[in-house]
Amino acid sequence: MNNSEAIFVMGHRNPDMDAIASAMGYAWLLGQLQDGNMYLAGRTGTVNSQTQFALDTFQMEAPTLISDVRKRVGDLVEELPSLHHTSTILDACQSVAQTHRSVPLLNDDDKPIGLISGAALFAIMGEALSSANIMALAKDFELPASQSADTASTMLSTGDYIRDVLAQVLRSEQDDFIVVDDNGVYAGLCRKSKLLSPPKRRIVLVDHNELGQAVLGLEEAEVVEVLDHHRLSSIPTSTPIRFRIEPVGSCSTLVVERGIELNKSFPTGIAGLLLCGILSDTLIFRSPTATPRDRATAIALAKMAKLAPAKASDAEAMEAITEIGNKLLASGAGLGSRPVHEIINSDIKFYEVNGVNMGIAQVEVGNLSELPHRLDEIRTALAELVESQKLKLALLMVTDVVRGNSRLVAQGQSRIIAALPYPRLSDDTLDAPGLMSRKKQLLPTVFAAVSQTT
Repeated sequence: MNNSEAIFVMGHRNPDMDAIASAMGYAWLLGQLQDGNMYLAGRTGTVNSQTQFALDTFQMEAPTLISDVRKRVGDLVEELPSLHHTSTILDACQSVAQTHRSVPLLNDDDKPIGLISGAALFAIMGEALSSANIMALAKDFELPASQSADTASTMLSTGDYIRDVLAQVLRSEQDDFIVVDDNGVYAGLCRKSKLLSPPKRRIVLVDHNELGQAVLGLEEAEVVEVLDHHRLSSIPTSTPIRFRIEPVGSCSTLVVERGIELNKSFPTGIAGLLLCGILSDTLIFRSPTATPRDRATAIALAKMAKLAPAKASDAEAMEAITEIGNKLLASGAGLGSRPVHEIINSDIKFYEVNGVNMGIAQVEVGNLSELPHRLDEIRTALAELVESQKLKLALLMVTDVVRGNSRLVAQGQSRIIAALPYPRLSDDTLDAPGLMSRKKQLLPTVFAAVSQTT
């Protein structure tokens, strides 16, 4: 089974610690089912600093970057034999007889000259075959294969999206298409029938269930399962699927609970990443989204990850959890000299409510005093985001993870911003004391404000 046939387990765009950890953990767990499928973890963007800290700490590699799941021509290529331009008609006949397929003719650089079909060979040898003249037939066999090559045959590229070449394929009378790589070198053949009815890429979604937050091209893929802890959205499926959403602080918690149901213990590295997913999403259990289930799961993971002895008490395990949690949050906190686009885009999610498109980002700091020095450029970047993404609201939630407060920097339609029930400060930011969770605290308030103004 090759990678194009594998089922990819993927988190949301602009992946955070929990999206990466839950994808890696669930891909491993599903792989233990031995159901005949291959499961591979994927990511839709670059890993943030928190995630890189966790990967380095537990000596793990980031999942494969998959920015688009639309099928490409290269996914359907068959590596069939080719002929050199010095080949003869006899060589071409032997190849077609062996493969029952057309055969490409290549130059010295392995770039296609044309395609030789069985019909073309019959046409050039028809007279000799009908006369049953052995000498005439032998003479035709010695002719250059290039005399039967269709040099005007349609060629496709491995990088072409199938949707983009369908019209061209439908117009062509060919049954086989030569496929080349980015350098124009022969990569193989592709059947017309496969291009007209390509298999869909199969995807398991973790840590999200909204099409707007999913990997690009999901509408052309087949979602086979969803595991999430966010609000319910709508992703259409052609058949019933396993769909599990639970009100916990982290999707990593759900991955581990599913593992416990299956009587599976996670490997050290995977357990460490899942623990970091919980600690990041719950801000070491300080977020209002944190639940007793997250705490219990974290304690179990600390032992699996060998951060605490197997017989450690809950209190001893929590000491180890708090220690790595503080290091994890510190690795991603702060504005410092980070590029402004990184501050905004490293953890941003896009939403649509009542026809209003918005982007809401969150960044964690050790102290809100860091904000004034970067405020102007943050506002400029948010305004550019509004323009480029055609948003009605772009908002950055700057969260003090030590004191449990936030400030909001907003750009977009003034009536939506004015409807937000947070005091406006002298620097035009919005004060949000006690606000730590984008999902549980901020989103309902923003959605309500949008509903009031539309």
